[in-house]
This record gives sequence, C-alpha cells and structure tokens, in this order.
Amino acid sequence: MAKMGIVWERTTAFVGEHLGALVPVALLAFVVPSVLNSCVSAAAVTASPGVRLAVGVVVVLLSIVSFWGSLSVIALATGASGLAGAGQLAARRLPAALLVAIGIGVAAALAMLPVPLILATRGYDVLAIAAGQGATMTIDPQTSSMVALWVLVLILAFFFLFTRLLLVSTVVLREGLLFGAIRRSWALTRGHGWRILGLLLLFTLIGGVAQLAAKLVFGSVFALLFGNAPGLTTAMLLTTIVTASVQAVVMLLLAAFQGKLYVALTATDSVWPA
Repeated sequence: MAKMGIVWERTTAFVGEHLGALVPVALLAFVVPSVLNSCVSAAAVTASPGVRLAVGVVVVLLSIVSFWGSLSVIALATGASGLAGAGQLAARRLPAALLVAIGIGVAAALAMLPVPLILATRGYDVLAIAAGQGATMTIDPQTSSMVALWVLVLILAFFFLFTRLLLVSTVVLREGLLFGAIRRSWALTRGHGWRILGLLLLFTLIGGVAQLAAKLVFGSVFALLFGNAPGLTTAMLLTTIVTASVQAVVMLLLAAFQGKLYVALTATDSVWPA
C-alpha cells in the first residue's frame, strides 16, 4: 500500500527547504497573474466587446505564466539543479505540456456534448440557452433528470481521471513525452488512485476553506476601511491580493506534491514497500 503520508511529508519538507527559491516563483507565477486577472476582469465588466476580447487574451497569457510556474516547481521537486535550471526546463517543455493540457481539455469539452444534445432532442433552444436567454425557460423534470444524471457521471469520472492523470505534466516535463504521457501517468498511478484521491480531496477542502475564509474575513475588513463600492476599488484590490496569496500556497503545494509523487512512483525507496 502506498504511504501517501510520507509523500506529503516529503512535499512539505521540500517546500520548507526551498522556500527562498519558491517564494519568487509563487509571487511571479501565481500571485501577480491572479491579481492582474481579477483586476482587468473587474475593469472590463462595462467595457466594449473589443476590450473584453483583449482582456480574454490577457487572461490566457496570465494562465500560461501560472502553468510555467507550476512546471518550475515540479522541476525543482523532481531534482532540477536550482531555480534557474528549473525555470529553463519548464520553459523548454512548456509548449509540449500546454499542447497535452489543451488536448485533455478538448476531450473534457467533448464529454459535455451530450448535455446540449439532450436539450436539443427534447425541443429546447440550445443557442438561446448558450446566449444567456434561458433564465425564464422551464425545463421539464424528465429532461432535467437526464441532464443531471449525465453531469453526475461526468463529475465522478472527472475525479477518477484527475487522480490517474495527475502526473501527465510531470511526465511531459521529465520524460520528454507528448500524448504518451497520458498512458505513462495512467500506468504510474495504477493501484494508487483511491489514496491519491483521498489526499487530494482533503487538501482541496482545506485549501478551499482557507481561501474562502481569507476572502470573507479580509474582504469585510477592507470593505469597512475603504468602502464597498462595486468595480475595481482599493478594498477589492487588497482582498484580491490576500486571496491570491492563499491560492498561491495551494498551487505551490499541489505542484510540489506532483513532483514528489512522481519521484516516489519512479524510484525504489521506503515509501513503496517491495
């Protein structure tokens, strides 16, 4: 039986030992993009379609920076020599990792196709719903049940596939594979899926509660100090910085865990009994 507790201990030990190198990565790749993302999105709420399109491009670019940051942390956790070496390796493998991630995303989007097909075959205007005009539309119970059942199946499948494909980016980074990384990740996590899922659910729950608490507590304090006006305000900016910092810790730990899990599953040591 895989000892996930030891992998997690090695993850936290790694973060503690390399904190000086990881903090700049977290700030540059996680905190700054998240804050900029929230600010430009808030400022573009009432903007023209052209400005909103430009904002969308900026959001995509910022997400790529965050992806590079995760790859850099994984590289460092899997033995890269120093922050500079980790960043360079992440940059070299970034296009391949993005391509595989996009491929998985496309597959996930295709898995959602039965939902509009169900609605269309039942006589509903899918285009109107997609355009946000379905607020007053009443969907009959049978159709609702069919859609809900498929969504439930997708959610369960997502959790299962997420655990089995958790190491895809790590394999792309360290082994130079492309879509073969999907099969490799599947093989590496075989027999460990439920234990990985349990740890990730606990980690996600704790991280989610921490982010929500930071947003509610600091958001209320900043709103009292600087006002609670809508849009891009001082209170909104400060709250975003705090919540982005908490989110950065979560993303940093997740990337480090991916790296240490990969090391544990590809090396013979005390974590995995013979």
